[in-house]
Amino acid sequence: MIKYKWSYLMIFFFVLPIMYGCSSTRVSTLPPIPKKYIKPEPEIIIPSTILSELNKFKVRPWKYIVIHHSASYSGNASSIDKYHRNERGWTNGLGYHFLIGNGNGSRDGQIEVGNRWNQQIDGAHAGNDEYNKYGVGICLIGNFENSRPTESQISSLLYLINYLQKRCNIPKGNIITHKNFRKTVCPGKYFPYYDVMARLR
Repeated sequence: MIKYKWSYLMIFFFVLPIMYGCSSTRVSTLPPIPKKYIKPEPEIIIPSTILSELNKFKVRPWKYIVIHHSASYSGNASSIDKYHRNERGWTNGLGYHFLIGNGNGSRDGQIEVGNRWNQQIDGAHAGNDEYNKYGVGICLIGNFENSRPTESQISSLLYLINYLQKRCNIPKGNIITHKNFRKTVCPGKYFPYYDVMARLR
């Protein structure tokens, strides 16, 4: 009698768990564990009109890309153009070729094309004849003595630099900041220059 009960107990404790438990061949419904979380890239805001505008004409010889900050909390191409015309007395207005917004005046990461790029004329951003004549000026809105640019601004900057490098054949060594050749803090101590350089293709 004891042997008979023991054989049933063996079936209950060992056979049934194998049939219906952890050794089952049923497919798991749990999602796979991701190998590595990939942070999505911030949106790069480039209106279709600008994309077509960038490629519509032949570019003059450019040697450098010069990065600036506006040293202001807000701004856009229109407001800075007005300031450069009225306060600086610059006939061609906006001294930079491109602006990248921070959400205060234009959308965060928005690339605005200045008339100096459209007309392929000298910049008025460098305070130096060589870099005004041969340098494409890119200004990010913000004061980076106080804070870092936004991730959307950096993403748009990388996109724009990559474009200009290919279009104008500008080597990586000629991507510089304003303070590289002039006594100024521009583009500010919190601008991540080495991070930007490391992320370029």
